[in-house]
Amino acid sequence: MPIQPAFKTDPREYSEEERVKIATRGLREDTLNIKQSIYDLSRDDLEKEVALISKSFGIYMEFHRDKARATQVKDWIYMIRVPIPGGGPISPEQWRIIDDIANRYTISDAYTGYPTPSIKITTRQAIQFHHVKKKDLASAIREIAESGLLTLNGCGDNVRNTVGCPISGYYGVFNSNEIARRVSEYFRLPTELYVQVFEIALTEDNPIRDRFDYPENLLPRKFKIGIAGVIRGEDGKYYADDCINVRTNDIGVVPLVSENGGVEKFQIYVGGSMGENNSYPTFSALALPIGTVSEGELIKTLDAIVRIQAEWGDRKDRHWARLKYLLYFQGIKWLREKVREYSGVELGPVKPVRLVKDLHLGWKKLRGKWFLGVFVENGRLIDGRNCRLKSMIRFISDNFDNVKLFTTANQHIIVGEIEEGQKEEIEKVTEEFNYRLESYSSLRLHSTACVGFPTCKLSFTDSERYLPKLIDELERRGFGNSSVSIGLSGCVAQCSRPALHPIAWIGSGYGLFMLKIGRDENSPGEPLIDYDEGLIYLYQVPASRVADVTEALIELYEKNKDISSDPSEVFRRLGNKKVIEWLRNHEKTKDLMKPQRFDRKIEGYKTFHELLAKRLEEVRDIHE
Repeated sequence: MPIQPAFKTDPREYSEEERVKIATRGLREDTLNIKQSIYDLSRDDLEKEVALISKSFGIYMEFHRDKARATQVKDWIYMIRVPIPGGGPISPEQWRIIDDIANRYTISDAYTGYPTPSIKITTRQAIQFHHVKKKDLASAIREIAESGLLTLNGCGDNVRNTVGCPISGYYGVFNSNEIARRVSEYFRLPTELYVQVFEIALTEDNPIRDRFDYPENLLPRKFKIGIAGVIRGEDGKYYADDCINVRTNDIGVVPLVSENGGVEKFQIYVGGSMGENNSYPTFSALALPIGTVSEGELIKTLDAIVRIQAEWGDRKDRHWARLKYLLYFQGIKWLREKVREYSGVELGPVKPVRLVKDLHLGWKKLRGKWFLGVFVENGRLIDGRNCRLKSMIRFISDNFDNVKLFTTANQHIIVGEIEEGQKEEIEKVTEEFNYRLESYSSLRLHSTACVGFPTCKLSFTDSERYLPKLIDELERRGFGNSSVSIGLSGCVAQCSRPALHPIAWIGSGYGLFMLKIGRDENSPGEPLIDYDEGLIYLYQVPASRVADVTEALIELYEKNKDISSDPSEVFRRLGNKKVIEWLRNHEKTKDLMKPQRFDRKIEGYKTFHELLAKRLEEVRDIHE
């Protein structure tokens, strides 16, 4: 099945999802009786059409995956997602409301697999409440609105939460957080139906009338925008900070930093997306640079690209509806011309950019204030046996009214604007609640997982519940201080961006994982494919054996790190054939090296390589 996107789809070929969206006139009319369905407690689920539209209201209908496996009964539950543009700031008062909502509505259940109540911080800086019952949906969303936050744009076929470096502005050069909030506001969905359904009294101190005009069927798929930050390095120089993994977005915006630390222009990257589908020859991709703009041209350029996707994106088959397929198939020069046509902006040449990445963990002093980056394993804020992290953040919110809280795209929390005299007090608080950053290994600090089982209905297997156990085992084997990190996802949607890590494990079945390695500057890590033979290796590795393969790969890196200090580069330069040979001969992995034919997966990646070569040639043509 070759990739055949239906660009600029004929309305007669629209998918069922497109027709449902049109019925609501782009979330402007309740023609589906959404309000009645949400308040109908005679059933625990929502009608299919209502569940689809409710995603744009920040609601996912789910069920206990573990419980369903055990009882063959779907016990319907809901996830509520709250966008936090740029990661904040969140005031102590707002955090108290967030914490109260978690305590009141995230139920305690044997099937959650972690202590409850909990708050989930996502890789898009949003906040999620899991295991909410239908009877509590409207109340929870109203209480969220009372805090000044909204769940609108939390999910669905619209521009999602715009991510940005939360503390870039405190370095005094460029405020990524502020621009992320401005972009999020510009692309906010119409509020009328949302207010009507949830009976929210929405007041805006500074109403913005200049907003994106969504078509009646919204966008073809979800759309993600990220704004990279600027930080000062130990050498005193300023660098573009990639704490948000900017090139995984549909649109990535990177400030161009001059030698004197100023920012006058932005480089625009287009076409990033990690998601794939095993039933179609899809592919993961990183965004590619298409040109530069001034700050005054930025919003016009973003508006144009989103409108191009709205008009040209595939509305027949959702598997090929992301912007990456439009960019990779139609080309960079085509898109540059469309941007000029839609906005009048003439994109400047592509410029060389160096991106660095800071997790923003630990103590930093910026502009006379202290910032504490708090490690939250896989973003799950709970009171565990070893550390009462959820209670610690609540205690700080209750007792330090001047601080500001931020979420990061690596699923952590930053407690910011701490006064000099408060630093010692907060250090005592962290000791009291048993939080010590130094107690976590390098491997644990740099590895990430998505939610996975039991909540996410897309996941094939465990993710956030499995990764800590995997790291426990690797630490026991002596690899806690390895330069390697692990990305792990419960399915091929890859919300945790696993393929940006040197070693990635992607759920491929219940208790099974596929290996990805070898990312480079312009492509994420890929499955272990022998393209000459048309075979894929380590597609379904049992969870009990993932540690063995990871150990063997770490050993391979250690034997060859004279090639590079970057494990991804080592694996890439060795090439798949040498990696396959190593694993075939390794005592702990040789029994796992039985290849499979997987034509759809291989076809997708072959197509990606062919298209990437063409697009990179175009980048060279417009490079400064």
